Amino acid sequence: MRRLINTLIMVSFVVLILTNFTWAATPLSDERVKEAQQCGINVVDVKGARELIAKGAIIVDVREYPEYIDGHIPGAIWAPRGLMDFQAYNWLPDKEKTYFIYCKTGGRGSIVACDLKKLGYKNIYNLKGGFEAWQQAKEAIEKGEPQGMGKGIKK
Repeated sequence: MRRLINTLIMVSFVVLILTNFTWAATPLSDERVKEAQQCGINVVDVKGARELIAKGAIIVDVREYPEYIDGHIPGAIWAPRGLMDFQAYNWLPDKEKTYFIYCKTGGRGSIVACDLKKLGYKNIYNLKGGFEAWQQAKEAIEKGEPQGMGKGIKK
């Protein structure tokens, strides 16, 4: 009986930790994503993303560092969403180029795409369903370190 109780306590503890430390949306983040999606951003599915990449779009991963190194779209530069407001002009200097943005599921990507549009960027696309959609489509991914924040744009 004592063993069963200890097991139940451990399982409850693990569930508690997992539910408190996962990426959970808040009412504010939900509102921010909804506003961004109504900002008139361009959204593409995986097929559309492949076409953009084939035409030379700059691939921008706006997820956090651990997410990027765990797997990203080949050729993606790492430009975390949390710093994009401050670094967009440095990281993405040409407002006329085509930028293909993605995050894990599309929310952060929507926010970045909207923000870049407000900053005057002309050709911004966000991946519907984000990196999860890319993986579900069994598209190529690579793992590893970025060249640095906002670095690695092929001229």
